[in-house]
Amino acid sequence: MSDNRQSGFTLLELMITLSVLAILTAIAYPSLRDFLKRNRVISVSNSIQSDLQLARGEAAATRKYVSICPLSAAGTTTCDTTSGSYDLGWLVYTSAAPFTTYDSTKDTLEHVAPAVTGISVRGSYAGVLTYNSRGEFTVSGTTDPAGTFMTCAKDSDDDVTGVSTTKAPGILLSVASSGRIGSTTIAPGGACS
Repeated sequence: MSDNRQSGFTLLELMITLSVLAILTAIAYPSLRDFLKRNRVISVSNSIQSDLQLARGEAAATRKYVSICPLSAAGTTTCDTTSGSYDLGWLVYTSAAPFTTYDSTKDTLEHVAPAVTGISVRGSYAGVLTYNSRGEFTVSGTTDPAGTFMTCAKDSDDDVTGVSTTKAPGILLSVASSGRIGSTTIAPGGACS
């Protein structure tokens, strides 16, 4: 006699498996979302920190002015001189004079950072920031050029600024007048503007 039984899952077994999978997904999703936000904040903060270090090193190595400015619109090379918001990206470029906006006919473009979504990046100074030929951080119109950059996750893309939370803390980069950069975590609930 031959056995004509077919192997496979019963409908009940399949429904139980899908129910367990749905429960595990519901439990894991918030943690995954917070993990992704936290990693994006770290990634964007590391990106601006590396561009600041690039500008400082390039200025000291070439004995020229190297500037960083926020973009006025995503995908362009036009500096925003009125805002300290780096959400639309930023430029790093070598120029003949300090605090000048990027001019493609005279300046050398070193790096263009793309717009960031879901993250806010705010600098303490609006406009163009420059490293001089000694690698020192300088800001137009101030005798104490120490600056900060705050990177925080936004709750939604419609938010103007992000917020530092326990699960996705913001990062504060402090740039000394010597050009050195320090990094600290922003306290939960701390302002990111």
